[in-house]
Amino acid sequence: MSILALHGFTGCGADFAPFAQLCGGEWHCPELPGHELCGLSICSTTVSLSNSGRPEAMTEFISEQRATLNTPESSPHILLGYSMGARAALLHATQFPEAWDALILISANPGIEDETMRTQRRSADADLADSIERGGVDTFLEYWQQTPLIRSQQNIPADWLVAMQANRQKHKAEGLANSLRQFGQGSFPNLWPSLPKLKMPICLVSGTLDTKYTRIGERMLPSFDSPRTTHLAIDGASHMPHLEQAEETALAIRSFLEQA
Repeated sequence: MSILALHGFTGCGADFAPFAQLCGGEWHCPELPGHELCGLSICSTTVSLSNSGRPEAMTEFISEQRATLNTPESSPHILLGYSMGARAALLHATQFPEAWDALILISANPGIEDETMRTQRRSADADLADSIERGGVDTFLEYWQQTPLIRSQQNIPADWLVAMQANRQKHKAEGLANSLRQFGQGSFPNLWPSLPKLKMPICLVSGTLDTKYTRIGERMLPSFDSPRTTHLAIDGASHMPHLEQAEETALAIRSFLEQA
């Protein structure tokens, strides 16, 4: 079983390392466009990054990563994404559903449906990107990690959190800013109408304390044309359940994969 895992905004491939050990399987965890190599990645390949994170460039990037998976085609190929990575996973899966045997989406949002709200979010993302370039990565992280959605990450085991923070500080302001401008919620297409294209087994994961993304997961579930879908709501976790409540999340995902 081969898992291509896509990290969230400000993250890197190494963020998945402790969770991958709990889940098992062969994990491939590249740094996404706009996110610099952190030096601790558990990728199986070295990834050459570009600051271009436009949706079409992101899809091409994931296709390139899919082609590098050094496992037999007969082996299950799983696409997993967290937050921004879940958006990227959904984008690729709706365009190339035949490429994947199962899909795992952690804290996923298929897009902003209202065009006016998407335009407003695109403007807000651009403003935040400008502020990252003006103030630098450390100043941005101080702000970012105090937002309600991210603050719950303080519940992650201390040694994991220290490693995550060290890796986040290795990013470049230009890369994070361009990621926001080109692949933020405001620039991401509305994929709600495309969800019925997905026919593979699908596992949605959210934390019960993250009520927004839990509601989104509940709404997504009946949209798929798949014989096997599930929504796992992880107690005591918020936006990053796979690290905030890692053992419970890993147990649930292992159960899903055994039946996929």
